[in-house]
Amino acid sequence: MKKMIALIVCLMLCLVAVSGFAENAAGTADSLMEQAKALFDAEDYGTAVLLLQEVADTGNAQAQRLLGNCYAGGLGVEQNDQEAVKYFMLAADQGDIPAVYNLAFCYLYGTGVEQDTEKAEELFRSCADQGDAESQNVLGSLYLSGDILKQDREAAVSYLQLATDQGYAPACYYLGLCFKNGWGVEQDLKKAGEYFQVAADYGIDAAQYEMGVMYQLGQGVEQDYDQAFHYYSLAAAKDYPQALTAVGFFYGQGIGTAQNTDEMLKYYRMAADMGEPTAQFNLGCCYRDGTGVEQNFGEMLKCFKLAVDQGNANAQFNLGFCYYVGLGVEQDYDEAFRLYQLAADQEFPVAMFAVGDCYYLGTGTEQNTAAAAEWYRKSLDAGYEPDETDQAHMKEVFGEDSSNS
Repeated sequence: MKKMIALIVCLMLCLVAVSGFAENAAGTADSLMEQAKALFDAEDYGTAVLLLQEVADTGNAQAQRLLGNCYAGGLGVEQNDQEAVKYFMLAADQGDIPAVYNLAFCYLYGTGVEQDTEKAEELFRSCADQGDAESQNVLGSLYLSGDILKQDREAAVSYLQLATDQGYAPACYYLGLCFKNGWGVEQDLKKAGEYFQVAADYGIDAAQYEMGVMYQLGQGVEQDYDQAFHYYSLAAAKDYPQALTAVGFFYGQGIGTAQNTDEMLKYYRMAADMGEPTAQFNLGCCYRDGTGVEQNFGEMLKCFKLAVDQGNANAQFNLGFCYYVGLGVEQDYDEAFRLYQLAADQEFPVAMFAVGDCYYLGTGTEQNTAAAAEWYRKSLDAGYEPDETDQAHMKEVFGEDSSNS
């Protein structure tokens, strides 16, 4: 009996020792995790990785996720997408939401794993349904664009609203777009402005640009060129291409700020160098007209063609006009008609009328009075205001009474 009691006491002491060892091990792991996190935040990735690996091997989800981040970004280790996915999966299996979020992106783009957009959607949903605002925002933006996941604007609004209710500013920008364009909700420019304002105050450049547009056009807010220039400038300071173009335009026109041709050209060039088509077209116009620069049709054509290649309707029409009259190029009615048609297909009013004129005159295409009449009507419906020459052509096509054409 004494031997049995002694054995029980011995086993109890062993259990206490094991328990104490486990607590010490856990304490050590926690301590190492704190050190690793501090090193990671201080961007001492090489040292952080050594500690993260040690803690990750104990099954710590945060360490596994951070180690995945290191492999994904090549931070302190050689970049390896497959290793990143491995550690994201380990952490995700323990319910670590940021790891699930990271893993969703891997599946979304096929990074380190075979692309599987349905799996990505499932993972984003699991995070969103647990209240993760970032996942709600990503799902909303993906449903909004329809580029990767099937477009569903009502679902987009639902998820974006969940994220904005948590004060997540990027979602406010996307929700602002929904109300501005009537995507998944009834169009409401005032609400759009309110959401854009929240995102703009947070420093989101796209939202600052949208606020500039709203103040410039008086959409949802009282028109105010000074405020428009202010918001455009905020976004331009972050090299937002469209905002750079807008700031250049304001300097060129002297609205919201003093007119300054040098500043106009500076901003147009900055935006054009970033591939912004409107800036490329505007810069082409400067070379065409000799505005702030020496007139140079060669540079004009170069700028117009860059914008045309990106589908800019204004550039398509104006380059077409260059070919039509032989400005800087050999006259070519066929090329003029082709370019006019590209712009007309985008419902660019003056290009629609130009296409009609080509059919009326038989320049660049076969003469076709019926087609001319059709395009003349389209241009008028789109708001084109014909001059005396245009009216004379319309009179030939529609007869004496062209007012009801």
